[in-house]
Amino acid sequence: MDDRIQVMAAENNRDMCEVLEALVQGEPDLEWVGSAEDGVQALDMIVQVNPDVLLLDIIMPYLDGLGVLQRLAEMDLARRPGIIIVTAFEEEGMVKRSARLGADYYILKPFDGQCLLSRIRQVAGADKAMPVRTRSMVPASTPGHSHDRVARVLFRMGVPTYFKGYQYLKDAIEMVSHDPGLLGVITKSLYPKIAEKHMTTPLIVEAAIRYTIQKTWKHGNVDYLKRVFGQSAALRDGKAPTNSFFIARVAEDLRLGMIEGA
Repeated sequence: MDDRIQVMAAENNRDMCEVLEALVQGEPDLEWVGSAEDGVQALDMIVQVNPDVLLLDIIMPYLDGLGVLQRLAEMDLARRPGIIIVTAFEEEGMVKRSARLGADYYILKPFDGQCLLSRIRQVAGADKAMPVRTRSMVPASTPGHSHDRVARVLFRMGVPTYFKGYQYLKDAIEMVSHDPGLLGVITKSLYPKIAEKHMTTPLIVEAAIRYTIQKTWKHGNVDYLKRVFGQSAALRDGKAPTNSFFIARVAEDLRLGMIEGA
């Protein structure tokens, strides 16, 4: 009987998925059973493969990591997998909510491979009441270079620089890169901050960013967009991501230094 610990990931970033897969496959007592690119796909896969441990990102299309946790709590599963949040963002409210929703551990990217392997083994047989803990904070991007890095990434994506939404989008990514907590209050805080800076209204900021993202998705550099967002269903069906997902994904990858050319 195969008693290896079965591990799956819910992670939209293809490069990170490959890192996780290679890490798990290198251990004789662990078995990689696959990955899902969005939260909805992750729930279906959990039912199908019944993993021992789920490595769960917070930022995903259609249904984010917190949404996955909430749905899992509502599902009638014979056995709930141990859950490790693996994300680039640490925000106290997010950590506490993850714990309330049943996450067993919370690890920040970039992570130490041996630490993650240790947590996988621990969670596989852990008491589900184990408190959620966090690793050390991810170093913030150097402020002096953030502006140029965001501009380069947006340029390579093919974001129209002459749209009003371009500047709003750039500001949003920069702000979230420096303060990930803004992800949880996009409409209440992020849009108002940008609106105040440009002497406009939050509704105009939100609409302009949405229009800019939609145009970029339709006419931008598809190859580069795939590098940043992975082979997500949104890319396959041509549907643009939400403002929050677009901003969060670019900000996360900039913080991790995973965007080519940034």
